[in-house]
Amino acid sequence: MALGIASLGAAWSLVMPDHSQGLKLTAALIAAILVINVMLKFILHPHLIREDLSHPVVSSVMPTCAMAAMVIASALMPISEFAARALWVAAVLTHLVLLAGFVTKRVRDFDIEHMVPSWFVPPVGIIVAAVTSQGMGFEPLVKMLFIFGLLCYFIKLPIMFYRLIFKSTIPDAALPTFAIMGAPASLSLAGYLTITDNPSLIMISILAPLAIFMTAMVYMAFIKLLRLPFSPGYAAFTFPMVIGATALLKLESKVNGVFADLFYQLGLIELVVATVIVTYVAIRYILFYLKPRPQLA
Repeated sequence: MALGIASLGAAWSLVMPDHSQGLKLTAALIAAILVINVMLKFILHPHLIREDLSHPVVSSVMPTCAMAAMVIASALMPISEFAARALWVAAVLTHLVLLAGFVTKRVRDFDIEHMVPSWFVPPVGIIVAAVTSQGMGFEPLVKMLFIFGLLCYFIKLPIMFYRLIFKSTIPDAALPTFAIMGAPASLSLAGYLTITDNPSLIMISILAPLAIFMTAMVYMAFIKLLRLPFSPGYAAFTFPMVIGATALLKLESKVNGVFADLFYQLGLIELVVATVIVTYVAIRYILFYLKPRPQLA
């Protein structure tokens, strides 16, 4: 949820550059409050770290806090370069540690039917480091992380499709994670466009159609996903929609002519959809936490 909100502010800043800093900071502040709450949970109950790392679904989404922190760090850059870089580096290192923990646990207890789309998050989510890398330095590291994430995506994508098509259906509790299928291609495109001044037409020709197709697939899946009973897994609906819009809006500035206008208009439509989804999920979260709980005798 924090990642989706922080990224939404960054996405709208591409459309409204005159209000860029205000949009980024407002979204980053809300996201920071959410991230701090998660951090407090693990500080006050450190045993939960090991428990969450052992869970095949929960462990896969743990790096989203680090990803959110990277986006928050990017928003802080105009205010304090030192603080922004320090937070960004800490977030990248945290993500890598969580990635290592995820891989260790999943290799040890591997079962293909445990695979869910959120398994893309630990290896491919590190590309957020590239999306948020402007002004941070560490260019060689950023390019290495981007290449690593991209390779992991293309290796894991056919395996994930095999699992989804030929193995047992995803349990209802983990079904919202299907929305994450829409994120990796768009994230890869956004990361590539951020670190490349002169993007390759071949790369754009591969990533852009894939990103649009995967986002469209999630749009169709929403017909079923939004009918599921509310659960914290609804947060999986947010970032994939936002990064899809971000990728297309970034692409608009890299191409010319009719394609620039096409990608801008499509990106704007996706941004409106993403805003509706993030707002809807946020409202459902608020209603969930305000819901009276039965008192224990």
